[in-house]
Amino acid sequence: MSVQSHAIAQPLVPQEPWLGSKFATFFLTSVPEQRTRIVRSLWSALVVVMCVGLIAYAVHTDVMVSKAGWALSCVMIASNMAFYVALRSGFNLRFADPALTLPQVLAALTWIAGCYGLTGETHGGLLMFVALVLVFGAFNLTPRRARITSLYALLVMGLVMAIKSLNDPLRYQPRVEWAYFIFLLTMVPTVAVLAAHLQKMRQHLRGQTADLVSALARIQDMAARDPLTGLINRRKMLDVLAQHAALSEREMLAFSLAYIDLDHFKQVNDSWGHRVGDEVLRGFADEAQRLLRDTDVMARWGGEEFLVLLPDLPPGSPLMAVERMRVAMAGMGLSASAPALRMTFSAGIAVHRVGETMDETIERADKALYQAKASGRNQIVVASA
Repeated sequence: MSVQSHAIAQPLVPQEPWLGSKFATFFLTSVPEQRTRIVRSLWSALVVVMCVGLIAYAVHTDVMVSKAGWALSCVMIASNMAFYVALRSGFNLRFADPALTLPQVLAALTWIAGCYGLTGETHGGLLMFVALVLVFGAFNLTPRRARITSLYALLVMGLVMAIKSLNDPLRYQPRVEWAYFIFLLTMVPTVAVLAAHLQKMRQHLRGQTADLVSALARIQDMAARDPLTGLINRRKMLDVLAQHAALSEREMLAFSLAYIDLDHFKQVNDSWGHRVGDEVLRGFADEAQRLLRDTDVMARWGGEEFLVLLPDLPPGSPLMAVERMRVAMAGMGLSASAPALRMTFSAGIAVHRVGETMDETIERADKALYQAKASGRNQIVVASA
């Protein structure tokens, strides 16, 4: 019977107090992964907010035609609302990238290019927004998608710069636009390279995390098992018993404990040596696990003593399971070094009583074991109910 431990990884989400409120749950959902994606999307929407602010300033100073400015602002806000609805409704889960990073970055670059072509003398300040959006994408996009966004940024911004240089050379001076474009041509590939390095770092960290989780699981398993027999040890068995007792009280599930001791084991060590004694313990543990029911849990309790948790579940009764094991073991060789050696065991079984502590149940099983030994060994005694 194997006992496994499962580590539950908790998603990393912001821990601000307001995130636990009903208001936050309504707007951000209670699903940690979705909540994280929505929060990131809202943070990236600050670029749109700043663009709308710049448009408002351009309209207020008569640098930009008000109708065009407000129309562009409405389209930008509607675009971000659409992304929010897609994330909040779970529609995003249909896609390979549920964060919708690529379409969000492409949309942001499109609106920045639109603002660039409409904000007149103030358009130069929008270049830093291009850099901000690309850096945001670099942290979440694969190298291939980062290259797509970089190429798109150069194409859409270059096209707007060329058109405005031809149609409005007073406010979009060609020599200045060339300087701006060279700046983009230098900055954009750098961001693409950064994205590739970040992707490698993420893969490396994921690999390290997987190795650490695997190592932790192995360490926990080693700490919970007896190194000689491979059975769970006494400390782990106490945890299993406590969990089972709590479950039993809640759901009224009966179970028994079998306290087992190999008969005359000291003589084996004295006559055959400790190496044969170790082989006997390993052989006994292997055969016992094979003969017991799948629902039974066996632990090495100490020395040649073993404790078995026997849930009152089919197939067979707890007593029948231990008796079947006792009969089979009596004629079985457990040591390859001493094939003629035969071992028997004595056992005491106690049914766990409602309201009884686990120590009390173990003590009653132990007393029943001593009765079995006092009565001649190689037998099972059931403690009085």
